[in-house]
Amino acid sequence: MRSDSTLLKADNTYSGRRSPPAQARDDFVLEPPDKVKDRAKDCGISDRSPDLPFIKQVLDSDESATRALRARYSAQLKATLCKRGASSTEAEDLLADLWADCFGSSGEPLLLKYGGRCPLSSWLITVVTNRLIDFKRREASRRESLRDKSGKSQTNDFEGIGNFPARQPDNALVGLLRQAVMNAFAAESPEMLLMLRLVHMYEVTQREIGRIWNWHESKVSRALESARVRIRTAVLAELHRTDPWLTLGWDDFVELSRCARELASVCELEINVQDSSSR
Repeated sequence: MRSDSTLLKADNTYSGRRSPPAQARDDFVLEPPDKVKDRAKDCGISDRSPDLPFIKQVLDSDESATRALRARYSAQLKATLCKRGASSTEAEDLLADLWADCFGSSGEPLLLKYGGRCPLSSWLITVVTNRLIDFKRREASRRESLRDKSGKSQTNDFEGIGNFPARQPDNALVGLLRQAVMNAFAAESPEMLLMLRLVHMYEVTQREIGRIWNWHESKVSRALESARVRIRTAVLAELHRTDPWLTLGWDDFVELSRCARELASVCELEINVQDSSSR
């Protein structure tokens, strides 16, 4: 198989697993990976998100919009936090800090980071999940430090409260998701990684993959599905291994991954999990 610039010949028959394009093509050219990545990134940005005008009202100090924001999302966010491992008190404290930061009580409003790439509800869930992970890790670090000093856990040691580690930038979640994905894909063979790349990034059909590998289309389908199952299982296992208290399913992971880029651009996820979950 030649480089990415190789022209692959394809007929007009498509796999039953995917809908044919509006206009069938006789051939296609694999674009360089950078162009594919840039196009996917651009497609994720929506200047027409219905939530953006609402956020503008909030940032313009519209009192009714501010009240509506909290009324609309507080219950959902608290329920999500409790489901993912927070106590009721922890969830309420995290939400109080979230709303204060959203309205800019301690500096630049957090809502300025919302770019409309995902629904506002998903973005807020991602932000509070990130803060929950950061809080739990800092709490565990403080308790471990106290045990090292006294030889036993001192959860009521008020003198240690002043040594509580500072909250980190909003990248704990991004790093967690990124590492889980990298480990899961690293466990796959180079051949399977190439096949997944062709299908999910370059939209090569399973029939075309079968021609390249000299496999029957059904074998390609089974191989791809087995790889997806292994990757999903490995990702969730890595998340649990890193933070055993954190309760996440695959749909939770997909939602968080879609929104995580807006938390910390230095830790961008460079995979398209939306395609991986839907195919």
